Amino acid sequence: MHLETRFDTAGWMRRLGKALATPFDPEDYLALFDARHSAREIRARVHRVRREGDRAVTLELAPNRLWRPHKAGQHVMLGVDIGGVRHQRCFSLSSAPSDPRPAITVKRHGPGGVSDHLVNHCREGDLVTLSPATGDFVLPEAAPERILFLTAGSGVTPVHSIVKSLLASNYEGQLVWAHFERGYHQWLLGESLRGLALDDRLDFRLVLTGDTPRDGDQAGRLNEHWLTEQVPDAAGRTLFTCGPEGFLDTVIDWHRRHGRAPLFHERFQSAPASGGDGGRVRFARSGGDVQAEGTQSLLEAAEAAGLRPKHGCRMGICHTCKCRVTRGRVRDLQSGARRELADQEIRICVHGADGDVELDL
Repeated sequence: MHLETRFDTAGWMRRLGKALATPFDPEDYLALFDARHSAREIRARVHRVRREGDRAVTLELAPNRLWRPHKAGQHVMLGVDIGGVRHQRCFSLSSAPSDPRPAITVKRHGPGGVSDHLVNHCREGDLVTLSPATGDFVLPEAAPERILFLTAGSGVTPVHSIVKSLLASNYEGQLVWAHFERGYHQWLLGESLRGLALDDRLDFRLVLTGDTPRDGDQAGRLNEHWLTEQVPDAAGRTLFTCGPEGFLDTVIDWHRRHGRAPLFHERFQSAPASGGDGGRVRFARSGGDVQAEGTQSLLEAAEAAGLRPKHGCRMGICHTCKCRVTRGRVRDLQSGARRELADQEIRICVHGADGDVELDL
């Protein structure tokens, strides 16, 4: 069957005529030919949408010339227009730096939000914006000879990038990777991981906490007994771990007592500390104020007051929400530490009020 592709000459001429009659910047004219063109921001076309079960997708991106290759394990801030409003969210890059295109793997968490939009509505050819890649969850300059990766849930994505990068190089070490997942239908990047596991340098185990395992997979939960039995030399391996709070707490506690090699970890959720009195939050530029609860972040307090501060991950990773405290007491919602501040910047997504506080918003 022959398919004829027609170029909408009349429509293109109308857009060109409108542009010529409008005081645009030079890059606005260039954007008529390629919407990714920008001298100021990284824009990317969605090159490919690959389904990862019914709740997730991997998006391969074709960015403009401002993009610089990432380090394996880093993340980006992705911006997308939803209903005419720009929304941003932080995502780990699941691709290796050597891959032809950067990619993110997104899991739907519930109705609404950036993740839900990308999983349900993103199509090839859609335009998104990207921040430069950033993050410290990366390999040391000299990769250790023995590495243990422990991941759960969405924590698979940055480690997939790291392991894929190592196996694509002349790495001569030995890797053990145990990924914990509730069931097969929730497993992200499963097909790719099965392929990576064919490499003799990688000992990969899928450990299921819900489903009945198939041939070669395991059932179980992460604890000291599992580590001792399944990875006898775990204490001497450099450890990379990423996943939900409870999972990370278990790994970090085990490493604190037994680990003899470095630990690298990345949290995908903030860990609110208990307690806290809260306080009155005043917004210096907008003139409003709101009473904040002890476990409420300053970002949430600002949103409750009708403000829309810039933010991304809401986990303290991306630093997009950094804001100046003109004066007042704040509390770190992750560690519980309390500080009196004056003219200092903080991440308002992981700090709350510890008494009266004023923000430059």
